Amino acid sequence: MNKFVFEDKRPVVQTKQGLLRGVTYGDVNIFMGVQYAHAKRFHLPEEIEPWEGIKNAYQHGPVAMQAMEVNPFFYYRGLHMLEKQSEDCQNLNIWAPKTEEGEKKPVFVWIHGGGFFGGNAFEEISFDGFNMAHYGDVLFVSINHRLNVVGYLNLEEYGEEFKNSANAGIWDLVAAMKWIHENIAAFGGDPENVTICGHSGGGGKVQCLYQIEEAVPYFQRGICLSGARGRTGSPADNRENSIKTAKAMMDELGITKENIEKIYDIPYQELVNACKKVANPLVFSPVQNDFFPGFPALTSLQPFSKDKPIIYGSVFGEFPVNVPTEEEKAAMTEEDKAEYFRKRFGECADDLMKLFKEAYPDHDLIDLAWLDSRCRIGAMQSAKTHVAAGCENVYLFLAAYTVPENGRIPIWHGGEVGYIFMNEDKVLVLNDAENGQKYASTLSTMVLNYVKTGDPNCEYLPEWKKVNADDNWTMIIDKECRCVNHHDDELIDIYKDVAPTFRLNLK
Repeated sequence: MNKFVFEDKRPVVQTKQGLLRGVTYGDVNIFMGVQYAHAKRFHLPEEIEPWEGIKNAYQHGPVAMQAMEVNPFFYYRGLHMLEKQSEDCQNLNIWAPKTEEGEKKPVFVWIHGGGFFGGNAFEEISFDGFNMAHYGDVLFVSINHRLNVVGYLNLEEYGEEFKNSANAGIWDLVAAMKWIHENIAAFGGDPENVTICGHSGGGGKVQCLYQIEEAVPYFQRGICLSGARGRTGSPADNRENSIKTAKAMMDELGITKENIEKIYDIPYQELVNACKKVANPLVFSPVQNDFFPGFPALTSLQPFSKDKPIIYGSVFGEFPVNVPTEEEKAAMTEEDKAEYFRKRFGECADDLMKLFKEAYPDHDLIDLAWLDSRCRIGAMQSAKTHVAAGCENVYLFLAAYTVPENGRIPIWHGGEVGYIFMNEDKVLVLNDAENGQKYASTLSTMVLNYVKTGDPNCEYLPEWKKVNADDNWTMIIDKECRCVNHHDDELIDIYKDVAPTFRLNLK
């Protein structure tokens, strides 16, 4: 039986622009769909106007327009939450523990994944912030912002008003962080203790905020989960290519500099269709220019962020390609596994198998078929970039737990998020009897410690050493956690050249 109850009395909060009314469940005040900005298509966001009376914040706001169809997860991996879509999607959600007068709680800001093309703040039921607010005693905020062609189409050649259209989606996040800074105290949050966290594309967006001077006063530390843009594997869009893409799209739509005003009236789907004819809408990302200096590992970390701690994480089985079925695995002998990898990796297979067993002695050899290198390399390169800039509080982790799916497989891209948010019961396969609760306690406690103090060390971990110029200390979070140094350097160096390439299907 759920011990929490809904309260009749509704909380009302005074924000800079006006009064907001939410709901209370258990000991958490909840405000949904809170508008933090508005924007004309392809323009930077602007502050919203004050209002009279009280606005109800009872339901999720519109999410960004989606350029591709959503494919639902397996039921046991959690449910996708489908929401109303709109280009006017600058809104956020707040789960705030009840506080005493003047009390200020740490603030955790969630930036969703989906690259820079898809996703939303509540696309998965495991993105609910109630448990972190209730059990973790922090304010949980999640943000919606513009994506794909609306958020990142580079129209700078078509007029001064479009000079930063290629980064509009990121500047939505800057506007959201400013709104949080100015208003979160009214909800019981501490505007001087804010942690930004993002997964996948959201991790890349965390990196972007570290690079934008206007954003850095609004947060104290960050967490980048499987989203670090490194020098290989996850190339960012560049200015020249983005200009060419925009030109090809405009030609397809019959738009020139002279009639550019028509761009405001073209239906969103026509924009996407034009994009699909000339480019891939999944490759959009912020573009390096006067407004955005580029991702840290591709340029350098901006000096104004060198004192901000950061955690870079990835998971063992990010994007597996052509892996054995459960039945095939069950039938394999050790020699079958070795032969499988000799066919898969050719002459380097024996070296890979030897290095894998040295790096992950507790794992079954067949887990090598799930091994990620792309996100791991991006995390390591980005961590070293922060260290090179003078940051003294850089942490690396690798989530390596095998979950009870298909005869146990290494945890997949985003699988750690449900644990961190204390929502492992909403992603059924994460909450296994053997180690599910222990693993959830480890990941959630380390993040909550970091959110509250800047240090992720906790009772569930051995000493977590920081990355430095010589050492890439990595906390492997598994059934038994261990902090290792250069444990997979040789393995990844060989594997990155022979690993199968993951490609996202565009629909």
